[in-house]
Amino acid sequence: MLRTILTVLTASLVVIGGAAAALYFYNRPTELRVAVVQGAQDVRLMTAAAQAFARQHEPVRLKIVPAGDAAAAAASLERGAVDLAVVRSDNLPVGAQALVVLHRNATLLVAPGDTGLSRVADLRGKRIGVVQSVGAPSNKPLLETILEQYDIPQQSVDVAPLEPAEVKSAVETRRVDAIFMVAVPQFGAASDIVGQIAAANGKAPAFIPISEAKAIAKRFPALEAAEVVRGAFGGDPPRPDEALESSTVAALLVARSSVATGVAGEVTRQFLTHRPTIAILAPLANNIEAPSTDKGAVVPAHQGAIDFLDGTERGFFDKYSDVFYLGAMLMSLVGSAAAALASRLNERTHERSEHLTERLLEILRAARTAATSAELDGYEHEVDQVLVHSMADVRLRNMAASELHMVALALDQARLAIQGRRRALLESGDIRAFTGGIRAAE
Repeated sequence: MLRTILTVLTASLVVIGGAAAALYFYNRPTELRVAVVQGAQDVRLMTAAAQAFARQHEPVRLKIVPAGDAAAAAASLERGAVDLAVVRSDNLPVGAQALVVLHRNATLLVAPGDTGLSRVADLRGKRIGVVQSVGAPSNKPLLETILEQYDIPQQSVDVAPLEPAEVKSAVETRRVDAIFMVAVPQFGAASDIVGQIAAANGKAPAFIPISEAKAIAKRFPALEAAEVVRGAFGGDPPRPDEALESSTVAALLVARSSVATGVAGEVTRQFLTHRPTIAILAPLANNIEAPSTDKGAVVPAHQGAIDFLDGTERGFFDKYSDVFYLGAMLMSLVGSAAAALASRLNERTHERSEHLTERLLEILRAARTAATSAELDGYEHEVDQVLVHSMADVRLRNMAASELHMVALALDQARLAIQGRRRALLESGDIRAFTGGIRAAE
């Protein structure tokens, strides 16, 4: 019985310990590696997010993995070296799924105020300086897509790559007639580049609208139609002086499809929830927004992000309710089996104790009428065997107190009966009984 109790107790402790260990590993923070291009403004954004998540003790943490350029970041995600990556929607890795939109970069065509350029069509035969950000995908294909919409052949324009610091010099020396850049209005280098164009000749720059942005988006979905608000680049008078039609390309935080649904949804929640906190260290975070959950979206959203945004994410007990249910059934079965085993062992112990008691009572009755000492010796030997078996049998040692008392009482009475009968035979002087007993012993 005691062994059964210990077995059940040990099994229960193992189950409880396993559940505690599972709960610990479930609640332990998950660290995701995220590839970000070195030197890009997104490094500051992701670093601020990582710090915010750590301070708030969020279940998902970020580890920044610097990448040499956009192609290296995309390749890291494709080969599984990282879990997440910051990429542009026009340079997506294979199988990438969106978690959040970090910001939208506007495609901007800006000309010096004295060139008279006001429409995209005016750029035919002109020299266009394409500003290339550090590590970003090439902006030239985006320019070519826009020019194609206006039937401007690539060979009819002269495209010159420029570093942001070269813009003012290029405009002053008339190396270029217009500037093309892909940047976030109000943040980063965009305002500085517009300022350089204005300072080159002291006149307000001319912003060339991309009026067919919606049509371009139909042909090239990575370029979405958008509007640049009046005064987006500051200045007095404001730059631009009126709202400007443009195209945008999104900077996304994407994940591999193998990232667990719950983890992906948690990343989306953390970015959207802690956006104000992240923006304290990186104002660019004010542009963070949820990804599109439409099935036909250019960049498919991760199922975890969709579940969070639609409010259909599953909690801990929703995910593991079947496990708990099956575990409860299993524990119930184990408990029932243990109880049945214990009951069976108790029955056997009870039967054994009753058998011993009955035999001792038989010896007691037989000893009172024994005719010889040898017969009494046999009964005494059997009583000794009952005692030995009782001490050696684990089940009998664990018998109930009442049963133990009955066996002990029967044992004592049997011994007393044997001793009493010996005295009676001695007092009666039955020499033949003792002689027979001696001969039998010999």
